[in-house]
Amino acid sequence: MTVGARREAARAVFATATAEQAGVPLFAASMLEPGEIIVAVFRPSLAWIALRALPMAVGTGAAAALAWFCLGLWPDSESIARMALQVLAALLAARVAAAVAEWASRVYVLTDRRVLRRRGVLAPTVYSATLNSLRRVELLQDGTDRVLGTGTVTFSSRADGPYDAAWVMVPRARDVHALVEQTRHRYRR
Repeated sequence: MTVGARREAARAVFATATAEQAGVPLFAASMLEPGEIIVAVFRPSLAWIALRALPMAVGTGAAAALAWFCLGLWPDSESIARMALQVLAALLAARVAAAVAEWASRVYVLTDRRVLRRRGVLAPTVYSATLNSLRRVELLQDGTDRVLGTGTVTFSSRADGPYDAAWVMVPRARDVHALVEQTRHRYRR
C-alpha cells in the first residue's frame, strides 16, 4: 500500500496541471481516464497567427499599392481606389480573424498516459495516442522555427514512414520534446 501512495505522490509533484485547475481544456478534461493526470497543456506560438496570415497580407499589400498607384492615372478614380482599399482591408481582417480562430482551436495536451491534439474550427478533430503505443517522437525545426524558438513535435506509432500527428509551432519546442520523452519513460506501464 505504501508503494502505491508514493507513486501517486510522485505523479502529483511531476504533474503541472490537473483537471480541476483553470486553463485545462474542456475536451481534455472530458477525455481523462480515472487517475489520469494532465502533465502539461500547450498551444502554438502566437507567431503562428502572423505566419498563417502573411501570404494574404503580402497579396493585399501589393494590391493596395497598385490601387494607390492607379489614383493618379485616371480622373475620378479616387472613389474606386478607396473602395478597393476598403475591400482589401476587409479581406485581410477576415484572414487574420480566421487565423486567430484556427490558433484558438489548437490545443496540445500531455498526460501521464497519452498525448492529445485538438484542432479545427468548424469540424474539430481530436488525436489521442497512448505513450506506450508511440514508436517515434521527433522534433522538427526549420530556419523560421529556430529564429522564433518554436518547433514541431511529431508522433508516430510506426517505426518508419509518415507521422500520425504533430504539435505544430510549439514554443520552446526542445523543452516540450524533452518533457514528452521524460513522461514516456517515467510512466511506462
